[in-house]
Amino acid sequence: MCFFGVPNPVANSPKNRKTSFRRAQLASGGESGQSLVEFALLLLPLLMVVFGIIKFGILFGQYVTLTNATAYGARTLAVDRGAGTGPPNACALAETALDNAATTLNPSQINISISFPSPDTSTCSNLMPGDSAVVQATYPCNMQILFLNVWPTCQMNAQTTIRIE
Repeated sequence: MCFFGVPNPVANSPKNRKTSFRRAQLASGGESGQSLVEFALLLLPLLMVVFGIIKFGILFGQYVTLTNATAYGARTLAVDRGAGTGPPNACALAETALDNAATTLNPSQINISISFPSPDTSTCSNLMPGDSAVVQATYPCNMQILFLNVWPTCQMNAQTTIRIE
């Protein structure tokens, strides 16, 4: 700035320009920390959504594994029906095949039930061609996202009905 044609060295100094910029910033509302506060408030919900998507993908993979293992166990039951009454019978072979097919699941947490809707078939030892069998498996699912358990009683169910050959 000039005062009557004489330059003012104080007005053009870097320190004075910095001070006038800060005064203008404070006069305009001082928003220097607003974005940091907004980010801190939205970080937890954003992380919950991201980890929820990841957890859903993991659970969907476990469900597909359980469904495929149930189908594999049912197929083993249908094919190995002639295993006889001695150990292992057809149902034990089907349960073992189901456990072996569920490679990413904990075998001790899989609950397997085999039932026969035909009225004349009651056990695994007297399976006849043409009968049908239902192999059902349940597996607990973990719905904990970060520190919050969204669904504590979650159970995955898979069922396959097959005709005995």
